[in-house]
Amino acid sequence: MRVKSEEKRQAILEIAKDSFTKQGFEQTSMSHIAKMLGGSKATLYNYFSSKEEIFTAVMESSATEQIALSFLSLDHNRELKPALLEFGYNFLNSVLTQDAMSIYRMAIHEADRSAIGRHFYENGPKRGWARLSRYITCQIECGSLKECDPWIAAMHFKALLSAQYFEPFSLGAIEKPTSSELKATTQRAVEAFLCLYAAD
Repeated sequence: MRVKSEEKRQAILEIAKDSFTKQGFEQTSMSHIAKMLGGSKATLYNYFSSKEEIFTAVMESSATEQIALSFLSLDHNRELKPALLEFGYNFLNSVLTQDAMSIYRMAIHEADRSAIGRHFYENGPKRGWARLSRYITCQIECGSLKECDPWIAAMHFKALLSAQYFEPFSLGAIEKPTSSELKATTQRAVEAFLCLYAAD
């Protein structure tokens, strides 16, 4: 049995990501990935059992890692408003990228045909927003936020952050906003969120 290597696995994911982005999930075959890798399908199957498994691994790596890191930037030791401002900017800066959006679009496209969309949500966005929900719970307990359903509050903050740019960017109607534009929309989102949820 051939020894697996992380370097080879990453090479497979990079090639697959490029193929999925350019051709879409349906049009990308294991044979094509193997050809671009310069190996055989047997090599691929030594690392992944199916194209769906490769796609899932692609979704859980690269651009989505940056989004996950934005949730990890939530700092319980900072004051609430600065912490939300930092998180909000980091989130928008990571999600409003072509790589992240390509993966998001593919997950939506495949949602009617397989469990890929659900798997992507359960292992990506849902985990991130659950982390924000737990952060909000802590802020309620320490008296910074009023009593509320932390999950609903997290969804409200998500909606406020995404309101201005997510839809037009995902549809290719605008270019990525500048850093100053992202900071401004994050500022507005945080202020609106605190108007609704800040403790009296």
